[in-house]
Amino acid sequence: MGSKKLKRVGLSQELCDRLSRHQILTCQDFLCLSPLELMKVTGLSYRGVHELLCMVSRACAPKMQTAYGIKAQRSADFSPAFLSTTLSALDEALHGGVACGSLTEITGPPGCGKTQFCIMMSILATLPTNMGG
Repeated sequence: MGSKKLKRVGLSQELCDRLSRHQILTCQDFLCLSPLELMKVTGLSYRGVHELLCMVSRACAPKMQTAYGIKAQRSADFSPAFLSTTLSALDEALHGGVACGSLTEITGPPGCGKTQFCIMMSILATLPTNMGG
């Protein structure tokens, strides 16, 4: 989120113009400077620069989420937690199938069917649930 433009953070237009004259356009550009450099560019006091740093930091930092909140959000979704592979032995080994909303690495020696499995899973993912998707 460091690529967020400073204009979208809520800084005044005058301050944004002053910063853009020094090629400071994004939150990352702003946060990479020392308070002394920011005081020189903005013409603000140390306290003013400190407040700006806090404001920009809060604007570009991701919002805090707890593990419980993520779990509750996932359980509120109506999609199943697992995508069945349609191979009963593999589904049993995977405890229900491939987990939805996560990355799964498929590995194996050449010619064992990794590509075919991935193509099959991509087709299954597009099917409606009543057809096994």
